[in-house]
Amino acid sequence: MAKDDNEKEYEIEYSEPVGILAAQSVGEPGTQMILRSFHFAGIESAIATSGLPRIVELVDAKKKPATPITYVYLSGSAGKNVEEADRIAKKINEVKMSTLVKRTVENFSKGTIKILLSKQELESEELTLGQVADRIQKVMKVEARAEDRYVLVKIHTKNLKEIRSTGVKLMKAVISGIEGAGKAVIQRDKKSGEFYIIAAGSNIEGILTVDGVDKSRIYTNDVFAMYRVFGIEAARNAIAKELSTTLDEQKISVDIRHLLLIADAMTAGGTIKGVGRHGLSGQKNSVFAKAAYEETVKHLINAAAFGEVDPMKGVTENILVGKQIPIGTGSVRLAIKKEDMSRAKPR
Repeated sequence: MAKDDNEKEYEIEYSEPVGILAAQSVGEPGTQMILRSFHFAGIESAIATSGLPRIVELVDAKKKPATPITYVYLSGSAGKNVEEADRIAKKINEVKMSTLVKRTVENFSKGTIKILLSKQELESEELTLGQVADRIQKVMKVEARAEDRYVLVKIHTKNLKEIRSTGVKLMKAVISGIEGAGKAVIQRDKKSGEFYIIAAGSNIEGILTVDGVDKSRIYTNDVFAMYRVFGIEAARNAIAKELSTTLDEQKISVDIRHLLLIADAMTAGGTIKGVGRHGLSGQKNSVFAKAAYEETVKHLINAAAFGEVDPMKGVTENILVGKQIPIGTGSVRLAIKKEDMSRAKPR
């Protein structure tokens, strides 16, 4: 702890380069991280990005994570009752047409598509042919009816391209559940015994509309989804949490204050910005600092063409030109009063 003349204690010394310390504290152990992924229990299709790829994904502020995961906690008695939890999970679980289909037959002469559905998949998702047909009509705005073991879709055109395009869109249509929520499975907390749901998607806007979901405890690793729904402070906390979790998985210990500083810098402007040339580094006032990071020639040419001035107040630009950097003891500036100059004895 540092102390000033009034004996007040502060966390750090004046002019301590906290940004450099944070960057070093994450960057150095980051070189030791292995490139690997791991499976979430119960979700074979969801492989959560881990290690260095996840760190890069976070600090670059990627709009969509490679493997979004949402943790849905339940309110009331649902957290203790597996049947209630299962009912809520089925409402969330995203079921696309492609998972129900065994075979499709496109008839270009009649302008129809015959879709043979898997009886096993229908029973598993607790759906009927009639429900599937009704959903297709609502989503695709085409005529559909259930017949025996298949659904007949009439497109009222014989244009090959339109029929084929409709067939592709049909496979992507969401028949039940929340679009963008992904596959939802029930998990049980080993300590508390509480049931909760893990969804392989990040549409928390849609999941929050489901009855029985605890709106105060829902969480996703998609920091932009957290920002859209809960605001910039929630996004800041999510960035710090995801960085900390990723490093902990690799058995790398980094002080949380370094991670919080990175999260603060990324969200200080009210939106989420990456640390690269399209974010924090690209928005610096210093021409030399921007040129030292990426696209060196472009920044120098633009600066020369438009007469930009570098204030030389940062670390990078002063190192480049060989000046003392303005941190630590280098931040101290000495001046002599005019009256003292007159008393100074020349050597």
